[in-house]
Amino acid sequence: MLKKIRFTQAVSEVIGVVVLLGITISLFGVLHFFVFSLPYDASVPPVTLIGTIDKVNKTINIQHNGGVSLEGNISVTITIGSLVYQNTMDELLLDLNGDNKWNFGETVQFHFTGIDITDKYVKATVVDPIANTILVSIILQKGLNE
Repeated sequence: MLKKIRFTQAVSEVIGVVVLLGITISLFGVLHFFVFSLPYDASVPPVTLIGTIDKVNKTINIQHNGGVSLEGNISVTITIGSLVYQNTMDELLLDLNGDNKWNFGETVQFHFTGIDITDKYVKATVVDPIANTILVSIILQKGLNE
């Protein structure tokens, strides 16, 4: 007489693989949900800024010459020689229409009264901290030996 032998080992291996596959797909789905549901809207604002030095009135001017209006905590850094002046847009803005935005045609103006800029390196940098982007970095005057 021949005995019938049942092999149940293959069935348990298939069930194990299916369970592991289900766990992997579930974890990937949860990870996908958390990663792609995070808000990310930090695009660089398209803007054109032009910097000039007015030596008669002793001002450094940065004019908005096109693009979107800038608002918020825009950082304006003026470097004169080895001195660095850190300001916000609100402190220096000549707001023509009173809307607290840096619009087309409006100017950020830094007065350097009492500071001699003759033969000194002068640079202006405007940074948008929300987009973590330098909007403009302008060397307005090359200095001697600096």
